Amino acid sequence: MARPAIERVALLRNDAFLPRAEALGFGFHSPDGREYWARDACYALAPEAAAALEAAARELAPMLDAAADAVVRRGDYGAFGFTDRLAALVEASHRAGEPSLYGRFDFRLDPGGGIKMFEFNAETPAALLEAAVVQLAWFEETPPGPDTRPGTDQWNRIDDALVARWPALGLPHRIHFAAERDRADEIAQVAYLMATAQAAGHATAFLPVDDISWAEGRGFTDPHGVPLDACFKLYPWDWLDAEEGGRLLPLGRTRWIEPARRMLQANKAILVTLWEMFPGHPLLLPASLDRAAIDGPAIGKPALGLEGHGMRVEGADRDVSTEVAEGLPPSPIIWQQWAPLPGHAMPDGVAYPVMGVWMAGEEPCGLGIREGDDLVTTLEDRFVPHVVL
Repeated sequence: MARPAIERVALLRNDAFLPRAEALGFGFHSPDGREYWARDACYALAPEAAAALEAAARELAPMLDAAADAVVRRGDYGAFGFTDRLAALVEASHRAGEPSLYGRFDFRLDPGGGIKMFEFNAETPAALLEAAVVQLAWFEETPPGPDTRPGTDQWNRIDDALVARWPALGLPHRIHFAAERDRADEIAQVAYLMATAQAAGHATAFLPVDDISWAEGRGFTDPHGVPLDACFKLYPWDWLDAEEGGRLLPLGRTRWIEPARRMLQANKAILVTLWEMFPGHPLLLPASLDRAAIDGPAIGKPALGLEGHGMRVEGADRDVSTEVAEGLPPSPIIWQQWAPLPGHAMPDGVAYPVMGVWMAGEEPCGLGIREGDDLVTTLEDRFVPHVVL
């Protein structure tokens, strides 16, 4: 590429966009006074870089499916940290071929255009509303200019792709949507997905996860006794399995989105199977259950880890390990070759962006970028809009 694949561009600070963002449901742009939405910068991608990210996701998606199929054929879920009950649910879902709504790849993109896959978020991927709706409104409604909004395009057809994906799932007309009642950010994500389902012709209803009930003969219901024929839940399968009602999961008739089989692709242990099946693939990083099998610096990831918690970095120039979140169950550690994110200069430091490529089914459909002040991306990091030059 003649120009860098990606550059961080400083912009005039734009606080005027925030009321518009709130009107779109993005009320959590400044949690506890922290600026989660970047108001004075964007990332500019060369068109070739956006095309390369799309091509990478398109190539890796069937590889992930093949790896999941290999795990089920092998029947060994020890590295995944599944209970026997969860493993049975995952296996039954996989054998049934239950379709998926969405997912998100996390990629490393260096200024020279090189791409590496860090992981795939297949069950409860975060930052969808920001990527699909908010940054698109920012792009369309901000006056173009080198200090306001450069670029001529944005890789973002996420909304259309999600609306088009719902009919392929073969779900009942009515879909319930569930999230934790005290998580405003997750409720906003779910509200957005409800809107896409409505646009696809479904009737929808929201309920907090802890309001899901059980009725003999009807299975899982809402508090009014209405059966959950289909339910999207922004809540991990392993958390449900660990709760008192987990014993009822195999007995219910609810179609869950995402289906249990997606626990395979979401789990860090799939990285090991991918590397075993496709050793040396240019989009992959070496991964193993054995730290000694990874040459040089490596990062240890809990198989069931979420949001950057519990990362162990060994052999790097500096330790950027993260704390284990309280309440998360222990799970096996998966070792992956350490490939630190490229840094981009900011006025007051360095930013490290991770490329989140969104999938609707097997189709790459857009990009969301989160950046942090350190090399391990967590839920505390910023969302930064992007443009394509």
